[in-house]
Amino acid sequence: MNFAKVKAILLAAGKSTRFKTRKSKMLFSICGRPMIMYPIRTLEELGLSMTLILGHQSDQIKALVESENVKDLSFVIQKEQLGTGHAVHCAIDSWQGFEDILIMNGDMPLITKELICEALEKHEQSRAVLTFLSAMVLDPTSYGRVVELDGKFTIVEEKDCNLEQLQVNKINAGVYVINSKWLEANIEKISKSPSGEYYLPDLIKMASEQDTIIKEIPVPYDDVRGVNTLQELWNAEQIKRSEFIKYWMSQGVRFELAQSIHIDINVKIGAGSFIGTGVHLLGNTVIGEECFLGAFSIVENSKIGDETTIHSHSVIQDSVVGTSVHVGPFARLRHNVKLGNNVEIGNFVEIKNTQIGENSKSKHLTYLGDAEVGKSVNIGAGTITCNYDGVNKFKTEIEDEAFVGSNNTLIAPLNIGKGAYTAGGSTITHDVPAGGLGIGRSRQENKLEYSQKLLGKKKSKPLANSEIDSRENEAQGDSENKTEFNFRGAIKTNTDKQNNL
Repeated sequence: MNFAKVKAILLAAGKSTRFKTRKSKMLFSICGRPMIMYPIRTLEELGLSMTLILGHQSDQIKALVESENVKDLSFVIQKEQLGTGHAVHCAIDSWQGFEDILIMNGDMPLITKELICEALEKHEQSRAVLTFLSAMVLDPTSYGRVVELDGKFTIVEEKDCNLEQLQVNKINAGVYVINSKWLEANIEKISKSPSGEYYLPDLIKMASEQDTIIKEIPVPYDDVRGVNTLQELWNAEQIKRSEFIKYWMSQGVRFELAQSIHIDINVKIGAGSFIGTGVHLLGNTVIGEECFLGAFSIVENSKIGDETTIHSHSVIQDSVVGTSVHVGPFARLRHNVKLGNNVEIGNFVEIKNTQIGENSKSKHLTYLGDAEVGKSVNIGAGTITCNYDGVNKFKTEIEDEAFVGSNNTLIAPLNIGKGAYTAGGSTITHDVPAGGLGIGRSRQENKLEYSQKLLGKKKSKPLANSEIDSRENEAQGDSENKTEFNFRGAIKTNTDKQNNL
């Protein structure tokens, strides 16, 4: 079939009232892709010219679709939401010059290219005026029922069904192929329903009464599921996610407790990798070959090199991780982190906007922000880079083979030279030269018998005023006979010295 002669019209003007949310259902994501983009991308792959009919929250939906750079797509605004028949009529100018019009709902994320091709080809082969898709479903709630009598079809909306029609399990899928000239001649003949709407499915009854050729195509329900509630959104995402996981299993990826794992549409995973329980792979993430992702880790818009291990409960966002790297558990990499090969990032380490060279380590309780770390560097436990002064961000540079002691505070801007050391417990405020040792801590001072004196004060009883005056006079007399001298910063008396001997 020549798809150049087919115009596709997508209906996306509804108010999404059954979602009970502020935003249109078309904007909700399923496995990392907005719902409206699923049918759009499917039609785009077939090379069909498209018109998207918008109404409720049209500005937001239009902005989203335009940001996706879709080929050959135009917009029509349905200013009043008066039903699907009225929506199609609003787009009448867009289908001029096309032989057939493919009309479908915008909330069909599971529809496939194969199904659309089948509908178009059977429509052409049967020379039908109108072709529609139907499906059998155990629970037809919210769908229009397909009622056939003496070879004539009628679609009865659920709220208009009698008790017998409510038991019908064949539903109208909401996908139609209609001859453009017949559609143009009959679209205005749709009668207004008691609710004040014009229903597009009324065209099926109209075509039957005119004794034209109508083609019904039964299809699997899962391919044409609509999404009208959050529960139906969840159902659709479960199906889509399962499709992705089954595909990657066929490519040599093992999933532990697969039903607990979330994976987005654009994720790629190398053969031999293991994906643990509860892992989330989001956005444009790429996982290399022979990787291990521990339970409940999250990787978003990031690239993970081959043979890398991401231990449990780690979060990696917008970052690049090299080969044979270890991250976590409970580590976080975010906002443009780049790790070289054989890097080790340990538990409770957070890294932001930082590059770390190969063979370097930061294994415990560390924050590295806006830093550049060279090769074979060791970052001690409890180290932080102080990169923000409340107004501006500053950079810390740690060159190759440096050793940063535990519990260091590195005040940026700062450079620690090649092979340099910093002492544990230091606050480093100035550059440390290559091969040097930076020490930034005050001299220790011990207060002798401090705890005993402190406890003694707590246990002592209040003294009478006369007794206080007597003890003050005695202390004043003793102090005149004591000589003080300095010993390593502490103050000692002769009496103290004799007691210590």
